[in-house]
Amino acid sequence: MFVAFALQSSVLASTVEIHQHKSKDIGQGTPVPKIELSVFRDVMDGINVHIEVANYVLNAPDLTTKSPSSEEGILQGHAHVFVNGTKRQRLYGSDMHIPQSWLKDGVNQVAISLNSHQHENWVSDKQNIVGSVFLDLSKEQLVLHNFTSQPIDKTHARH
Repeated sequence: MFVAFALQSSVLASTVEIHQHKSKDIGQGTPVPKIELSVFRDVMDGINVHIEVANYVLNAPDLTTKSPSSEEGILQGHAHVFVNGTKRQRLYGSDMHIPQSWLKDGVNQVAISLNSHQHENWVSDKQNIVGSVFLDLSKEQLVLHNFTSQPIDKTHARH
């Protein structure tokens, strides 16, 4: 029961923070960006997160191109990283470290949203494109729940 309450609180906090940015619909005919997160213990401190995306080019604003990716209709942008409902940083690549100091005892949530370079949340069918992982460092199995709004494969629930 406590874990369920903690998870619900974290989801609400992150959802509020994510919704503070303007949204931008991906548009008709644009392939829907997909995101999935993997989390691993770091041997020195905290955790490492790997972000896998499909139909999306994750890059820094100064690396935005008018290359074949834009001709194919593939969106470009960066990601916003939230830890326990607080935006911590932007992400321009597929891997990042989250230090132990950003985490609390018990259940933690890491949520990552895909964003345009104007910091708008990418939205498809009125739904933010976001991945989220709930974890507890004190547990042998680190990840308690993994969620994505746009799964790359069919192993995750779509909400």
